[in-house]
Amino acid sequence: MVVSGIKLLASLDHEPVPGRELTFRIEALEPELVLKDITPPPSSATEPGLLLAGIAAARTRFERHLPRFAPPPCPPLDLTAARRLFHAWLAGDTTARADFSAVQELFRLARTFVPRAEGRPRYLPWVFPGLTQAEALTARLSPEEGGPGFRLRLFGHLPNLGPIAVEASHHPTTREAPARTVYRLMLERPQEAADCMAMLVDLRFGKAVLAPACLSAGALPAPLAAGFLARIVAATSRPFTGLRLRV
Repeated sequence: MVVSGIKLLASLDHEPVPGRELTFRIEALEPELVLKDITPPPSSATEPGLLLAGIAAARTRFERHLPRFAPPPCPPLDLTAARRLFHAWLAGDTTARADFSAVQELFRLARTFVPRAEGRPRYLPWVFPGLTQAEALTARLSPEEGGPGFRLRLFGHLPNLGPIAVEASHHPTTREAPARTVYRLMLERPQEAADCMAMLVDLRFGKAVLAPACLSAGALPAPLAAGFLARIVAATSRPFTGLRLRV
């Protein structure tokens, strides 16, 4: 390689990837400068592609346990009750709990790749009966988005409905207006939207009855066919910061 006009000799144990930072140790100064590559191997913590593959594999492994979880009947869709039952079930199943923790750790790593404005990646398999390949992004609403309030983007697969995405926001009560929850629904099979909307009519969070209003229901856009997270993480580019040399 050539850096600032200086020819450097280095042995690489892997194929270099454009934009990736490499770490080298100086092996010799005379008669030529010789470097040894000591870059840590790629992992889910450093490579977006490996992270997405890791999430898919770990999530599939955990979701093999889900048929043993009995969510509360829907409607009403009671998020507090569903979460409580889910964690009570996990507490009694050591293997499922370990596999769930592995998925949670990968979603934690995903936060390093997802811009804060996009939201916080979460794995919430309990939010909808039968939901698999679930992923969510949660965030506080900015003033430009009509805040205060919260935003949720949820993606997953439902039996008989296929891939589904929901973009929802909750606006708490203010002096000017009562609390309101609204959402947009996108499905691979938009003709089934009515069935899905029926399950969302009675939505509860603890003692609060949210009664969300559907702003629109239609086809799932092609860019969201693999979910929100894949599109955001795959677009992540880390700036090249040069070489790190260790004597």
